[in-house]
Amino acid sequence: MTGLDFSVRRMTEADLPAVAEIEAGVFTDWYRVYRRDDTPVAERTLEELRHSTSIDPQANQVAIAADGSMVGFILGRTWGRVGWFGTFGVPTQFQGQGIGKALVASTMEYLAGRANIVGLETMPESGMNIGLYTKLGFAVTFPTLLFELPLIKEADRYRGMKAGDVVLLRQLGRGDRKSVLDGIARISNELIDGLDYRPEVLAVERSGFGETVFHEGRGGRVDGFAVLRTAPFRKGDAADSGRAYLHLLGISPGADLETVFGDLIRQVWTIGVSRGFARLSTGASSRRADAPALLLGGGFRSVRAAVRMVHRSAPSSMFSPAGGINLARWAG
Repeated sequence: MTGLDFSVRRMTEADLPAVAEIEAGVFTDWYRVYRRDDTPVAERTLEELRHSTSIDPQANQVAIAADGSMVGFILGRTWGRVGWFGTFGVPTQFQGQGIGKALVASTMEYLAGRANIVGLETMPESGMNIGLYTKLGFAVTFPTLLFELPLIKEADRYRGMKAGDVVLLRQLGRGDRKSVLDGIARISNELIDGLDYRPEVLAVERSGFGETVFHEGRGGRVDGFAVLRTAPFRKGDAADSGRAYLHLLGISPGADLETVFGDLIRQVWTIGVSRGFARLSTGASSRRADAPALLLGGGFRSVRAAVRMVHRSAPSSMFSPAGGINLARWAG
């Protein structure tokens, strides 16, 4: 195959429609081959892509051919000193020409200048991608396990709180709001040194894509928080899936895990049911060995897993078990 002349540059607002089209096509082709599913994947909404790319605009890149057409893209994020990238995609007809490698290298160069931990998640069936990432210096580490909670089925477990009783971050006054955000920063750093979930929390609030709740322990200390994402990822999601996403959940390693987890999920359950959702999805890093058991004991069911990879330049602690509960995906 003749090499394609292309260049990589930062993604702009004008690129988003083409990114949505390429992403849907890449996943449609992937599902057809690896899961024997011919159902076309719907495009991500432009609102969702604007939200995703707003958290760290410079981490998002596109590959542009000499004729001006887009031949690939990659999304990235930084949460404090933790960075990750994904999704990225190259149309099937342009694969094998170094486009994916160039996109990853460009985003890696940017993330490496800001983060001391760089990671990603990919699908277990993606042997080609896992091989590419391994060649680029990444190593497979603790997987992310994906769970769902059937909200109505678990009504007896979580009912008892009215929607009006849930205190949302966006409802707080300036002083209380700062205290909760400071607590989120502290918990983040306790979970992973240098991690800061505040940019994600604030982006979700700014976009109107969800709600943040929290648990106060003794002396008003914030011992845990959760971000419920209620906006659709793809066109048609709101009507078809009835699904909300537990986008982030963090619990301090020193807290009473079952108490804090139960309170956070009860708040999230109350918001979800009051807004008409039927299911709640989340991902749990298995670095904390008892996180899956905590979710299963709370009525969640395991649905699949994702391969989590971390660049080998990261501190050795990223390859060891961790404390605290940390629910988050490294995949956009």
